[in-house]
Amino acid sequence: MPTTVVIVVLVVIGVAALVTVPLMIRSTRRQVVEDVPADGPRPALDSPARVWTERGERVVRELGDTLGEHADPLGISTDAAHVVAELRLTASRVAELDHALARIPVPSLEEELRTLGVALAEAEASGRPAATDLARSHEAVTARLAAAARGRDAREALLARMRATVTELELARDELTELVADLGGTSRADHVEDTAAGRLAGRLDALREGLVQVRDMSDPEIGSGSQG
Repeated sequence: MPTTVVIVVLVVIGVAALVTVPLMIRSTRRQVVEDVPADGPRPALDSPARVWTERGERVVRELGDTLGEHADPLGISTDAAHVVAELRLTASRVAELDHALARIPVPSLEEELRTLGVALAEAEASGRPAATDLARSHEAVTARLAAAARGRDAREALLARMRATVTELELARDELTELVADLGGTSRADHVEDTAAGRLAGRLDALREGLVQVRDMSDPEIGSGSQG
């Protein structure tokens, strides 16, 4: 093969690598969103999770309006869309927790626990054989109440993270709007890779990762305790 042809081939391979590697990194970073099933449970109409998701969706639409017909070199609107995708996943986890919590009648269980505590104390004091079964029931009811408490804590953490994410997403929208307004007119597409825009893209990635982390720490399987 002539030397000139070899050099051309190597240059082409090098350029392809420079283009492909960033795309692979970005694709890997998005994989957690793209693999999400579309048929997950949705929160109730009056759920705060639905409110935060809808506010996030509105931000994405407004980002699209702000960028208009101009290019988005840093993928800001795409990053924001992936944050909203994570919001939908988190809202689905909240719906799972709501469903699990609905199966645990906390007030009646608390009353039952008090009744069992009295009966168990009397049975143990008199040495009746029923004490063993009463103790098992007491442990089961206690476990169910503990599961409900864990579920409430997990739900509260998810909603708090959704709130923080959406309010920061709205701040990111406002910062981009200000940046575009400062750059002005037809030059904004050429300058959107400004340092401020780069920080904005990094913030959006951090918001997405934060949602992933808090969702991974929550466990919807809270109703596994069985009553004796």
